[in-house]
Amino acid sequence: MRKHTSFLSASWVVVSFLISSSVPAQKPVGPNGKFATINKIKFYYEDTGRGMPLLLLHGFGRTGSDWEPFKFELSKSHRLITMDLPGHGRSDQMDTTDVYLHKKAAEYIIGVLDALRIDSANIMGISSGGFITLYIATIRPALAKKIVIIGGQVYYSETTRNIISSVADPDKNPLNQNQVKAHGSQKASLLARQFWNFRKLYGDPSFTPDVLATVKARALIIHGDDDEIAPVSNAWEMFQNIRGARLWIVPNGGHVPPVVPGNENDFTRRVLEFLQGKW
Repeated sequence: MRKHTSFLSASWVVVSFLISSSVPAQKPVGPNGKFATINKIKFYYEDTGRGMPLLLLHGFGRTGSDWEPFKFELSKSHRLITMDLPGHGRSDQMDTTDVYLHKKAAEYIIGVLDALRIDSANIMGISSGGFITLYIATIRPALAKKIVIIGGQVYYSETTRNIISSVADPDKNPLNQNQVKAHGSQKASLLARQFWNFRKLYGDPSFTPDVLATVKARALIIHGDDDEIAPVSNAWEMFQNIRGARLWIVPNGGHVPPVVPGNENDFTRRVLEFLQGKW
């Protein structure tokens, strides 16, 4: 019997291309919404709250709106920088080919933080946002103080590649209305092709033990014990090779434990405790 169904379950990721019909359509530019231009490319972000900057990075095919359920509590103690990743939502495309590189996205996001004169931040990322978080922490170790990786991967496992290969072919899965509303038809179509290409992409992500050992940030690794997209071995590799890392394996957590019904409050409490240095 299936333990749960979350909007980031395996079927949601690869069949619906990370856009669930239960998720509201992408909102217009919010009251705290702004754009930063890096190398002639515009990136959308929302700037709320006060305190230590906390950069929030969503998963592939999603938008920064995924963080709405958590922003109120997080913003009580942090200045939240909530981004639409390059090529997602209200952010411009960084590449019009079928190859989406998370390292390249990380470099642009570092550029956004530089433009905002943020030289020290905590970072929390979901899935692809977790890859980008690790890239930022290895490209600019002094920038990332504390990081939270949710449903992350050190590389694409055969499990991930097989799932994408079996059900994510964009020629067999036409875009739905919510995808178009979230990203626009052109970007949604490109994201679908880029996601499909992940099945044969190597070297991004790629976090070998020696690379993980360069992470200076304090790290909290959060992973569902039944993650169908990223095997839990990914979390264990991060935990073993990032010095001083903490590991939270969530029972019945799926690919993204915070969105599983009943987990939201526990997730927020634990993350805030970690970020505030109570652990």
